[in-house]
Amino acid sequence: MITRILRLMLAVVLAVAGVGLALGPAAAAPAGTAVTVSGTGNFASLKVTVGQTTNLINQTVHLSWTGGAPTGPEGNFYTNFLQVMQCWGDDPAGPDREQCQYGGLASQTNPASGAFLRNRQLSYGSLIDPLEDPFDRTPGAAAVTVPFRSVTGVTTTSPGDFFTAGTTNEVPLAKTRLDGGGDLDFEVQTNTEAYGLGCGVVDQTTGKPRHCWLVVVPRSDKEVNGQVAGTSYAHSWLDSSPLSETNWSHRLQVRLDFQPVGSACPLGAAERSTTGHEFMAEAVLRWQPKLCAGSGKVFGYTQLPDQVARGVVQSDKPGLEFITDPVPPGEAARPLVYAPVALSGLSIAFMIERQSGGSGSGAAPSVWQRDGEQVMDLNLTPRLVAKLLTQSYRGALPGPADYLANNAVSLTLDPDFREANGDLADSLKTIATVDALVSTVDYDQTAVLWSWINADPDARAFLDGKPDKWGMTVNPHYKGMTLPVSTFPKSDLSCFGAALTETCALERHPLANDMHDAARAASRGDSLGKEPTNLRNPDGTKNLASVSRDPVGARRLIAITDTATAVRYGLPMAKLRNSSGAYVAPTADALLAGVAAMKDSGVDGVKVPNPTSTAAAAYPLTNISYAATAPSALDTAAGADYANFIRYAVGDGQTPGIEPGQLPDGYVPLPDDLRRQARDAATKIADLAGKPVGTPDQAAGGAGNAPGSGGTADNSGTSALADAGTAAPDKAAAPAGGPGPVKAAVPTKTIAQQQATQSSPTPASPVGIVRWVLVVLLAVGALAAGGGPALLRLSGRRGR
Repeated sequence: MITRILRLMLAVVLAVAGVGLALGPAAAAPAGTAVTVSGTGNFASLKVTVGQTTNLINQTVHLSWTGGAPTGPEGNFYTNFLQVMQCWGDDPAGPDREQCQYGGLASQTNPASGAFLRNRQLSYGSLIDPLEDPFDRTPGAAAVTVPFRSVTGVTTTSPGDFFTAGTTNEVPLAKTRLDGGGDLDFEVQTNTEAYGLGCGVVDQTTGKPRHCWLVVVPRSDKEVNGQVAGTSYAHSWLDSSPLSETNWSHRLQVRLDFQPVGSACPLGAAERSTTGHEFMAEAVLRWQPKLCAGSGKVFGYTQLPDQVARGVVQSDKPGLEFITDPVPPGEAARPLVYAPVALSGLSIAFMIERQSGGSGSGAAPSVWQRDGEQVMDLNLTPRLVAKLLTQSYRGALPGPADYLANNAVSLTLDPDFREANGDLADSLKTIATVDALVSTVDYDQTAVLWSWINADPDARAFLDGKPDKWGMTVNPHYKGMTLPVSTFPKSDLSCFGAALTETCALERHPLANDMHDAARAASRGDSLGKEPTNLRNPDGTKNLASVSRDPVGARRLIAITDTATAVRYGLPMAKLRNSSGAYVAPTADALLAGVAAMKDSGVDGVKVPNPTSTAAAAYPLTNISYAATAPSALDTAAGADYANFIRYAVGDGQTPGIEPGQLPDGYVPLPDDLRRQARDAATKIADLAGKPVGTPDQAAGGAGNAPGSGGTADNSGTSALADAGTAAPDKAAAPAGGPGPVKAAVPTKTIAQQQATQSSPTPASPVGIVRWVLVVLLAVGALAAGGGPALLRLSGRRGR
């Protein structure tokens, strides 16, 4: 009974969930959005360019600079670096220092630097800034700090309520290369991520979103009192805060303009539900403001696993679903129509920065002098990816394990990695990349990734227990695993230590909430891990704290995410070795070649990925997102609205750009033949909407894109999803020795339970009562599923 009620509630949720926002990607800036500013005084030769300054969301923007002095000495941040932060401020002249989000990383000690460089403190003992107002410097006097003044009107010297080490976007130390240049991808935050700044909140007086500022404080080898580090006084590093008045006076600032945070469409307007996989998130949210402009229709969007979306499209409230694989031929409850609407891919994205160990490591000067620079090119083979996904590196577990004793500690110390990446390994000797941040949510493309791994003889042999030629073997918890599957299992749940110091693998290396959170965390240098504090919680359980983020210059994380989200957060994407032996990145040409290599699905007009294609130019994890619906279950108005959505998606929505309504970077405009197919599908949806199966019109229209499907509409008033019980099982997984079909694995939960545990609304969207309904459903779904497996899958979930 509980399960049936749950399913009925979910049918209602599907009809109303999701409020669209004006969101977009971190695309390469078109002409006119980049801004370059120059330094003054001793920094007159410094020029800093911010790649995108308009239409911003929570994303990264690329900073590059020239004309600086090299950071040093070797491997340290003692002198000549930049300090970067985000500030609010309504004054056209720019913000003051009290309005800046800075000091959240005050406790960070790596890399080594001066005592006050990372905090807001102005009192430095005998070091005195002559531009500061006089304050008490007698021994024992309280420290003087710059208070934080929030946009909400609160002024505090303890800004932890507004930003912390886990949330701040500040970069206290950014390296300048030997040539005087540098690069940095800086995360800009909206009101959702930093409510103390309020960026993007619509001003009720002007009707415009609030702007903010990006502030760069350059540092030389001189202190605030004019003395030269290492020459005028004993130690060779700077100590003072960038907020100290003398340092602050040299700041460079750039105005940042944001898209509105909150609903981009009229509140209270009736919505058309769209749901489906995360590969559509960036596109739908950029299209939505244009679609609702001028009293147009509002299209809500909620993320769902493909398998759940396939169940929803067969219900009596199908809406418009986004999926990769179609409903298998003959299994559709009624005729379905499919329209290709977006081309992207699954990527293995990374934020890895060179750390060779310095001159004492034996590396050549040409290698160690580049320490701290971001790696932009990475080659990965199926076997290397298999190692990352099976906890097979020694460092992937929180303690020693005899069964991994002969394995490499990390990816970058693996001879297998060196063979694929040449001399790059010399630059990464102290970088401990041991696994990948992966999503809790099941996607068809996850099965495609595993099929790519499974088809490679070396990777398959490794998974079956055969050592590679350097003696490394798979973690035995994964030995012989049957592929493909649509999940990223965490099979080794080892714990080390005892009582309050016990550390467990799933705590130290958890799953991410979804692909968005995996990518953003990698960009921040945040492993999402937790570690024991040796304290107890009030309920007696061990207390856990977040693992410190990697500092800029020593980040070493990999995330499996869609290409649009990788671009949004400034993550390069690895070149994957395809079945021809070529290493291919998800460029536009490679994704188009991947489309050309796709296979027929057995459903008319629907192609599915072919990760085993031998086409040399094809990216193996290419994805086409199809919009699917059942016209006979729609009324005529809904059919017309969804048809218009599709026409926009494959029309103006395929124009690349950062403006609302355009196609975010990370997608590739659809080829003309797929656009024509989508327009034909839109016409069919509009023409057949509301016409029951078996009418002359339906007969003339055929079964849409689903030959062999049939049946009659469910007019009982309850959802077909509620009566479906469990999702139709996919084809049997392949034997361990062969590639097999590219299909998602049979789910372990009912569709309703998957909906409750894996649905995700629009990123940062205020969905009101729907959010709380989903919270209730989450708890009920967990109980209905038996608790244990669901809780394990939910261990990595967190809000956006």
